[in-house]
Amino acid sequence: MMKELFFLLFLMLLLSSCEKMYTPPIDTVSGMLVVDAKLSNILSKNEVHLSRTRSFYDKQSVLEVSGATVSLVELGGKTIRATETSSGHYKFPTVPEVGKEYFLRFVISNLTYESKALKMPPLPTVSSVYSNYVSYTVNENSGESTPRTYQREGREINFDLPVTSDLSHYRFVVRSLIEWTWSKVPGSIFPDSYGWFSYQNNERFHLVGPRNQTEPGKIIKHPMLLIDYSPQLYFHSDLRNLIATGWILFFEQYGISKESYQFHEQLNNQFAATGSLFDPVQTQVYGNILCKSKPSEIVYGFFDLYSYQEVRYFFNLPKPPLEFTLRPINRYPEIPFDGELKAEAPSATNPNPDPIKPPDWWEE
Repeated sequence: MMKELFFLLFLMLLLSSCEKMYTPPIDTVSGMLVVDAKLSNILSKNEVHLSRTRSFYDKQSVLEVSGATVSLVELGGKTIRATETSSGHYKFPTVPEVGKEYFLRFVISNLTYESKALKMPPLPTVSSVYSNYVSYTVNENSGESTPRTYQREGREINFDLPVTSDLSHYRFVVRSLIEWTWSKVPGSIFPDSYGWFSYQNNERFHLVGPRNQTEPGKIIKHPMLLIDYSPQLYFHSDLRNLIATGWILFFEQYGISKESYQFHEQLNNQFAATGSLFDPVQTQVYGNILCKSKPSEIVYGFFDLYSYQEVRYFFNLPKPPLEFTLRPINRYPEIPFDGELKAEAPSATNPNPDPIKPPDWWEE
């Protein structure tokens, strides 16, 4: 018996001694310049961020590029100098003018970098916003040999957009927020909580361009968002008695150049890579910035010149297939992604607290 125990102990020690952390060799390509430059008609959104890449195993924080001379140059016009507001972050005092062409120039350690010149697009607009009833198919993987398929009902939010010689490419960021209330006792006049959940698809850039054009000068019925008629699908909470009180829709609209559209489309293709032989590789995503002093140097990033506006709408979703109205919201406070306001619980010092009020931005 002792012999078998000794052999087992020896085998365990032998196996444990074989464990070794494997660190595969990876080519070190650190120190490459990364440029994130976004300029628009909104001063607060304008910023140039300069940094450098690190090696894969480098645990150091982001390598900010400080002390650069950053300028926005108007073709045939003035040059605007940026101020470094924090390490690697540069801000301009004014915004670009619509219809004029600009390029970005910056100097780092006697090396000069320049972007391709882009024209400042006009302010984007939306011709009309509306919704229509849709019945759509859902495939649910239930672990069976074939996915389970069933039909659901919802409302699709559509935009009509103009296409002109000055502005024919758009990018959108869409966020939907469902408002809800909760009461300990169903049917109470005053709820015990006001809450909200937000949803946003960040997997791909939402791009709209001439290929979406349905007739000359128009993009008609472009699908922006699909809302299911059942609010229960959007309640990620264990609380019962949640009641949906309405939806707030946020549409950030960017009027962009053809070059910006193509750059973000390349990124979408990169994000959609599935590991196949024909997937795009990272080196195929090229920006529009070159080192004039050293053309062989690789620069990552893009100088993006765009116009911006945000539109918001509120609606209360009825039962299908009833119609509803998208009501424009003309105020733009910052609203947290998710949240909840709870009523004060009765106490010995305050047995009858005042009813809770909704947030200031709450829509009804």
